[in-house]
Amino acid sequence: MPLTVTALVVTSGETPYLAATLLAVSRQTLRPKEVFVIDVSRSGVAHRQGTEVLTAPGASNLGAALEIARQSPDFPRLESEAAVWLLHDDSAPAPTCLEEQVKVYSASENTKVVGAKQRVWDKAAQLLEVGIRATGTGRRLQEMDAGEIDQGQYDNRTDVLGVGTAAMLLDWDTYLELEGFNPALGPFGDGLEFSRRVHLAGYRVQVAPKAVVYHKLAGYYGLRGPDGGRPTRASRLAGGAGSTRGSVGAREALRPEPKRSFAARRISQLHNWMVAAPWWQFILLPAVVILLGAIRVLWRIVTKEPKLAGAEIKATLVTVFQPLSVWKARRKRLRHQKVPTRTLKPLQIKGSRIWQAKATQRKIAKDQRKPLIRDHTARINYAAEKNLDLALASSIALVLGGISVLTARFAISGVMGGAIPSLPAAGSTFWHTLVSGWLPSGLGYGSQILAADPLGLLLGILSQATGALGLKAPLVLSVLGFLTLPLAWLTAWWASGALTSSRPLRATVALSWALSPNLLASLGAGQVPVWILAWTIPLFAGSLARACGKDQTRTVLGDGNEPVTITIHSAPIIQTGVAALTGFIAVAANQILIVPLLVLLALGLIKGFAVTAPENEDSHRDASNFDSTGLSRKTRLTIRHALIIVAPSLWLVLPNLIRTLGHPTQWPLWISTLGVPQNGTPPNWWDLLTGWPLAMRTMQLPLHIPAWQWLAILPVTLTLLLVLASIVLPSRQTAPHLAGFVALLGLAIAWLSSVTPVAIAQGTPVTAWAGPGLAVYHASLLVAAVMFLTRFQVENPFEIASWSEKTLHALLAVAVLIPVVGVAPGIASEIVAPTKSSFQQTRAFSEEMLPATIANGQAGTKQWRGLNLSVRPAPNQSTLVDATLWRGWRDTVYEASPWVKMKNYQNVAGTRSPDAADAALARAVAALLGGSTPDLTEQLASLNVNYVVVENTKDGSTTSLINALDSAEGLERVTKTKAGTVWRLADEAVPAGLLRVAEAKWSGGRPNWPTRDARAIALDISPAGRAKLPAGDAGRLLAISERLDPSFTIRVGGKPLEVVENGQWNGLYKLPAGEGELTVSHAYLPHQLWGGVLLGFLFIAFAAALPLRRVSEVSL
Repeated sequence: MPLTVTALVVTSGETPYLAATLLAVSRQTLRPKEVFVIDVSRSGVAHRQGTEVLTAPGASNLGAALEIARQSPDFPRLESEAAVWLLHDDSAPAPTCLEEQVKVYSASENTKVVGAKQRVWDKAAQLLEVGIRATGTGRRLQEMDAGEIDQGQYDNRTDVLGVGTAAMLLDWDTYLELEGFNPALGPFGDGLEFSRRVHLAGYRVQVAPKAVVYHKLAGYYGLRGPDGGRPTRASRLAGGAGSTRGSVGAREALRPEPKRSFAARRISQLHNWMVAAPWWQFILLPAVVILLGAIRVLWRIVTKEPKLAGAEIKATLVTVFQPLSVWKARRKRLRHQKVPTRTLKPLQIKGSRIWQAKATQRKIAKDQRKPLIRDHTARINYAAEKNLDLALASSIALVLGGISVLTARFAISGVMGGAIPSLPAAGSTFWHTLVSGWLPSGLGYGSQILAADPLGLLLGILSQATGALGLKAPLVLSVLGFLTLPLAWLTAWWASGALTSSRPLRATVALSWALSPNLLASLGAGQVPVWILAWTIPLFAGSLARACGKDQTRTVLGDGNEPVTITIHSAPIIQTGVAALTGFIAVAANQILIVPLLVLLALGLIKGFAVTAPENEDSHRDASNFDSTGLSRKTRLTIRHALIIVAPSLWLVLPNLIRTLGHPTQWPLWISTLGVPQNGTPPNWWDLLTGWPLAMRTMQLPLHIPAWQWLAILPVTLTLLLVLASIVLPSRQTAPHLAGFVALLGLAIAWLSSVTPVAIAQGTPVTAWAGPGLAVYHASLLVAAVMFLTRFQVENPFEIASWSEKTLHALLAVAVLIPVVGVAPGIASEIVAPTKSSFQQTRAFSEEMLPATIANGQAGTKQWRGLNLSVRPAPNQSTLVDATLWRGWRDTVYEASPWVKMKNYQNVAGTRSPDAADAALARAVAALLGGSTPDLTEQLASLNVNYVVVENTKDGSTTSLINALDSAEGLERVTKTKAGTVWRLADEAVPAGLLRVAEAKWSGGRPNWPTRDARAIALDISPAGRAKLPAGDAGRLLAISERLDPSFTIRVGGKPLEVVENGQWNGLYKLPAGEGELTVSHAYLPHQLWGGVLLGFLFIAFAAALPLRRVSEVSL
């Protein structure tokens, strides 16, 4: 008996594709017995000859539409063994489609579902799908290459895992037996899920390769409105690739965009996974889906797809928190399963196939992003130019690295001296300090947001990471100093490529930056912030220019010696991320740099860059928004990208801003930088104008080189004269003027730094280092000079340049030597006699500078401290003693932070009243200088001072102090090292320790502790803040040798201890009776909230900076 076929076309009103689909159905060589149109909309469809209309208003998917239509009295009475032919409104079958499907269907009694080969709707020869190939988790393989032509390469395919519902021919009895489609699926994944149930019921699912259906994929590409029909204007204008910045007509058009349907497809894939998983996986699958969803959300953000991140969240929540639909689908599957699940395994693919397909797509996309140069000669010349650039950049970087070694800026043991602070060693309490907000300097500081220097914290993170690899912290700074010159050269070379393609001009600019007086002087002085700015400023400037749309261009000779301009378009979002991270690091180095950063962002938003696209330009493949009409256009920074750049830096300086508004005397914190205070003569206006951060008149070289000072100021002076010429000479260019304004801003910062005291060293006020401001000043001068010189066509190839242009080429080639000549005397002197040069204050790291006795005590369970005493002469033939506490290695990033240095300066200058902790330290030092003072040992022990160090000098006052300490009761001399003479507490009955416990005598509700009758005992405490409390009676007190701070919490047995207020400088707590485990923690909530928000901003910037972009949409 011939097969009876009824066609069911599901639509949502009169869509743009319905008429073509019904016309194709009417032209079938084997016509269906009846054709029914099932309309799920409320607007209705037109009645056509040969078709009947059934309504299923409100149906959310194809399965629901069939079930609602079945209830209609007009639904066809299908005979036994009849078949239905399901069609979408956007799937037009070829004339022989049904006939070919019926042939395959009738060839085997066990075949119950037959699909068709799908081709592109408006590109009839291109393949879409020949059956569904998917993993056991429901992930579909996109096996067809983009634009792949149907040449019969898949015509040998028969049995498949599943077929789509577009042009699906299925046995009606089987449909009823299996209870129809899954109501939770549609328009995606329903065909795959139903096909799996057909297989498990013991039937076959096949594809008819010669049956062709042309599918528009309107749902996949997001071309449908909310009801599945014609899209609304709102959806046409909705984000992403669906809108452009072109004409009104372009904005009204709805471009195909698979991302619009991603959430629905991801939900269907996860649902299929939950339904198909075996029971032992299904139990744990919700947790796996949540974990996988979190990972995928992060990945979507990293790959610059925040909208898909939202879709991932939605899909995860819908799948996990709507378990009833999954449970019903699993029950339905089990009711009709007749064969084992393993029978599906030969038809499924492995997950590795998905990864291989994605890797192939990434490789294709990477190849497509390469410059497409149609001119053969230009392509060869362009490759040669790139290789020459690479050779030049690499060779000069190696030379600069050699200079760093020869000038003793690298030592295997590490570097120290000058303004270099010591980094926290690996395994220390650094991470707790970073998170808690506690500043372990002196007697400690808390309840402050970012009191520690942000650059010091970044360097601390770096030292902890390298320490995990076995590298010591001093070596980190040694490597950083060694890499500074090569990195400064390479980053300046890269940044200059956005402004010019002239190789001599780029080399001159990059060498002028890497060999600048500011950088070389800062390297010798140990000013680490300027080391960081040497490569962050060029990276920020270059990435900001590219984020604004200033692409790198190069003109080469093509066929017939015709010039060909090649443009390499950068991804703006990646450059935005780089600018955000480097800008953040620059502001961390010196927070006043937020001002020029904001100015540059404002210029990028308002002015942007003028870009000209020549008519013969060969440009990057993916430069979809580049106008190649030959007309100039403005490219500006977008507001979204500007917010990504500025958010981390603004949030970083927010605590300092609040602190300054509350205490205006704290404003010097903006210009102060990380570094150990060093005495010296501040630079004058001429030094600053010529780019020197120190007083040139006081500098001496071991080699006698006449007029070396004039050579030293030559490079910056010539650059300044060139910039002045660019401003004075008439031109339509405004870039040199704007760069000159930023240069003046940097010069003002440098001047303000050079005249503002921010620290104290040996009783003398120390001004801030002018290097950060000079770095901005010099970089702006170089930008202005380059923009001025580009007016003279210096980028034309030498072969076709005019005589004037060739002359300028020759002058630029000679100009490369100017920065080399300027620094040659200083570098030669440092190579010949590095220890005698006034510019070299750093030296190889020596562990003897911290006696081993003190280092072991600091790392022990008592966490002892050392009190360092330095004697210096004072007016009126008196003697002054500087006292500092060593909590770790001397001169740590905490002691060298601007906040601590400013506090110490204000204490000496009298603009700040010392608190109780400062007074306690002063009393202990006074008692120590007094010799045999009663309770000297107790005073030192209460500060957790177990060691006293007097620095080595040949001064008579130092000798007198050493003799006094030798005779002091309770002290015994231990050793004498390069660091000085060392004593320790000799009275074991009065031990020092971070935590001390003693009985207290109470009088009037106030304790008297400790007393001569009740001595304190010191507890052993781990780096994690845990200690064992010995047994004892109630009324004991616990003292912690840290500055009193309400954010401290001490618990015994999990219960917080009561704080005792006794007017003391440190924390005092009342202990319960008995013994137990004691824990010490510090957490300042505002600091932690601030840090959490900062991490969020940095994550967004980091995600934007990663060179990861999704290359194509993989079908699910």
